[in-house]
Amino acid sequence: MQARVYQNAGKPFPGTRGDMALRSDEGSAEVTDLYEAAYLVVKGWKVRAVECIPLSGALSCRLSFAGRGLEEAVDEYFAKTACVNLYAFRTAYNQVNSYVHQAKRQYALREGTGGGS
Repeated sequence: MQARVYQNAGKPFPGTRGDMALRSDEGSAEVTDLYEAAYLVVKGWKVRAVECIPLSGALSCRLSFAGRGLEEAVDEYFAKTACVNLYAFRTAYNQVNSYVHQAKRQYALREGTGGGS
């Protein structure tokens, strides 16, 4: 099986442009850490796509983000200087987790592997 990108049943995720084309002045990031993804959502970036990746019998997901200033936000996260509102982070984490579960279900349906959650 190969990795596949899912975008909300063929449509972009809410609040996204739906394409992965970047202007030359935009940065991009692909993350597998749901906490990092939730942090980026809280800071204002939108999930552009979720890619399902089969790994040793399990299914992992990589979330794609793009936009100006993204590299600085990622650096802040890894420097452990990130600070966000806890309620907003919790809401963003639930949103990201929902996207991942949706992508896994779509992957399972298309690949015929069962439930996928």
